[in-house]
Amino acid sequence: MRILHYLQRRLARNPLPTQMVIAGTISGTGDCLAQYLAHNKEWDKWRTARFAFLSSCFMVSDRKSQHIYIISIKAPTLFIWYRLLEKVRGGSQKLLLAKKLCIDQLCFSPCFNAAILFNMRFLQYQSVGTSWELLKEDWLNIYTSSLKVWPFVQVVNLYFVPLNYRVIVNQVIAFFWNCYLSYTTQKPIDHIEQFY
Repeated sequence: MRILHYLQRRLARNPLPTQMVIAGTISGTGDCLAQYLAHNKEWDKWRTARFAFLSSCFMVSDRKSQHIYIISIKAPTLFIWYRLLEKVRGGSQKLLLAKKLCIDQLCFSPCFNAAILFNMRFLQYQSVGTSWELLKEDWLNIYTSSLKVWPFVQVVNLYFVPLNYRVIVNQVIAFFWNCYLSYTTQKPIDHIEQFY
């Protein structure tokens, strides 16, 4: 119970950093489970680190200058997204929920899935071109699969869960979703054009 009270206090004082840490931890753990279930002979710690990092930060690097630029952050993106959805107005509670759900699943989800897939490959040191090609290969399958899971999660999340807890609920379900993503997208990269 003390850990729950601690998390409640952290969410009240610093919701964004708290959600970032929780998101990265859950995502990394999900990848560990996926590797275990896939009977990997050796634990790929860098793969786990990519998944954990991806849940808290997306990044882009400049090969020539060796600089890394953070372009988007997953937990903060969700943090902001849920607050934007709260601004949707009009109609009964059920109509409002339907509006939010449609906006979420038809506008945000396709772009968010694409960003995750592209950045996941880019973090594997794939070139921009290769990351784009792999995104085109995987996106439709991932997006259609997401429509079998996330609308139901979002109904509960948007209707019953207080705003500061939505990213955490999202990440708890994402534990299993990330296992699926890890299992379906992490192909051996020796046959793929390397970044360097």
